[in-house]
Amino acid sequence: MRDTTKISRVPVLLFVLIQFVVLPQTFSVNIDSLQTLLETQQGEERIGTLLQLGNIYKKSDKEKSNVILKEAYLLSKDFDEAQSADIAYKIVRNYSGLFKNDSAVKYCSIALSIYRNNKDTLNIIKTSYIKGLSFQRLGEYRKSAKHHKAGIDLFAPYWKDHKGETGITKKHLAGMMTAFSNSLSFLGLYDSSLYYASESYNTHLEIGSSVKLIANALISIGNAYMMANRNGESIKYYVEAKDLYISLNDSVNIRTCFNNIGMANKRMGNKLEAIQNYEKAMEISKATKSKRGLATALINLSGLYIDNGETTKAENYLLEGLKAGKELGDKGIISTAYYNLSTLYMGLGNLEKALQYARNAEEVIAETEDLEILKDNILLLSDIYEKKGNYNLALKYHKEYKSVYDSMFNADNTERFNRLQTEFETSKKEQQIVLLTKDKENQQLENQILKNRQTTYVVVLILILALVGIIGFVVVMKRKKDRQIQYQKEILLNKEKELAKADLEKSKLKEKELLQSILLKSKQLSTHALHMMQKNTLLQEINSDIKAMAKNTANPDKVGFKQISLKVNQSLRSDKDWDVFKLYFEDVNRGFFNKLKEVNAGLTTNDQRLCALIKLNMTSKEMASVLNVAPVSVKSSRYRLKKKLGLDVEADLEGFIRDL
Repeated sequence: MRDTTKISRVPVLLFVLIQFVVLPQTFSVNIDSLQTLLETQQGEERIGTLLQLGNIYKKSDKEKSNVILKEAYLLSKDFDEAQSADIAYKIVRNYSGLFKNDSAVKYCSIALSIYRNNKDTLNIIKTSYIKGLSFQRLGEYRKSAKHHKAGIDLFAPYWKDHKGETGITKKHLAGMMTAFSNSLSFLGLYDSSLYYASESYNTHLEIGSSVKLIANALISIGNAYMMANRNGESIKYYVEAKDLYISLNDSVNIRTCFNNIGMANKRMGNKLEAIQNYEKAMEISKATKSKRGLATALINLSGLYIDNGETTKAENYLLEGLKAGKELGDKGIISTAYYNLSTLYMGLGNLEKALQYARNAEEVIAETEDLEILKDNILLLSDIYEKKGNYNLALKYHKEYKSVYDSMFNADNTERFNRLQTEFETSKKEQQIVLLTKDKENQQLENQILKNRQTTYVVVLILILALVGIIGFVVVMKRKKDRQIQYQKEILLNKEKELAKADLEKSKLKEKELLQSILLKSKQLSTHALHMMQKNTLLQEINSDIKAMAKNTANPDKVGFKQISLKVNQSLRSDKDWDVFKLYFEDVNRGFFNKLKEVNAGLTTNDQRLCALIKLNMTSKEMASVLNVAPVSVKSSRYRLKKKLGLDVEADLEGFIRDL
């Protein structure tokens, strides 16, 4: 056999190196965004989003997944029948995982009806398998067998035309045969059960199925042997399956194996071994919180407690197991509980209760068609009626018992079973011989491969070390070059900083000079404006004095005073001072008059002068003196100016002009 414990360190090193080079990317589904999207969707467009949400929840919360998928199913019924069947199948898978078998059967029927109408053979096969499995869990073995057989019969022609296609493999066939074998065991057809279990086992080995699937087939073989009353052989297969499940840490199926080993030991009269195995099954059921497993263990243990005379304990176990079986809807558990209760009360001499529970068991068995318990229950009814003195019914049930027993263990069935057993055991030994031969050849091949691999690893390791050395050298040289480049960059950066600093200082100096120039020009402008104001004030005062003197002078002299007054007025109206003022003003306030013209090209010279004086923040009195007009005239001029500039009466004229 191949030694799987040898792990070379070189591949691990390679793997670690690869992990540093290739980083895995992870993706997550934003459930909130899908739910937000659903709020904006209606009708058919919701189906795709609902399916995405259903698929997200199917692993973490199957119940919630089904609530979402059911809405998608109801919507799809109106738009796409084939899609509605596929959604129903998704719902079935969730219910099957939750062991809600009644609901699984319901949606299987829906999906199967559509698949059959559409002649979708592949999905008929898959859905028939799950429906059969659900009926099996419910204890309805005849219905279970019917659906498993339907799937198996469809597989061969479908496989012939679609071999190699995705969606179905021989693994599906082997799984259906395993399940079919289990149903046949309960129906008492142990020879057919062994045939299909053996075929399943051989198919799994042929295609290299997983350990779990092979173990499942071994359990089915064990079931067939136990139903044929070959309990010793059945234990051998249960133990082999258990060891495989232990390697997988599959607690559910380990529990099943302990239960089955316990049953086989009980049938052989090995009560101590039976109790030990049942108790192990119960411990696992409690640890995994499996109601089904616990119910099965309780009922199995009760039979042994009845035999030991511990009737109170047996009764409590049976009632607890019966309650769990009813909650699960498992007719197999229910019928066994009824049968054991009837056996208990018969032993206690309570024939009425014994008859009641035996008849209850009879009703449930009529649905499950479990021949093994049917046989035992019929014999029990015969014994009860005999003790009650009703010999006619006792004889009737005894004849039924013989009929059922003969149908299960007639010569033909036994002969066929023995032949199948021989064929299977021979086939298994041949396979073991082939496997041993192959293992020997494989071992030789593996030794050669290992030798070649070790040589390859040494070469690869040398190459890796050489590569690491080259990479290290390149990294060192690159870092050295990077340091040189960084040093040059720092020198260049320092020079750039010095130049930038010099440019900044030069810019600040220019700014300072410009500011000083502006301040000087502003001072000149203010001085000139003040000079104009003072000159005009002085000339106005002189003119007033001349006019006063002219009034008190003889007429011949008045002509002289008038000429002087005229010259004073000419000086007041002279534009020379304004030209100088305008020169200073425009030097400080560049483009001011052009901006005024953009607002209104029709402004007069006096309007422009008034705007300039307002820009200098002069009072109305100061403006009147400079303009050689009365203060009232300035007020009127300001009002007219507002209109020309398109301003409201209440508008801020000073603010408007300051912003120009």
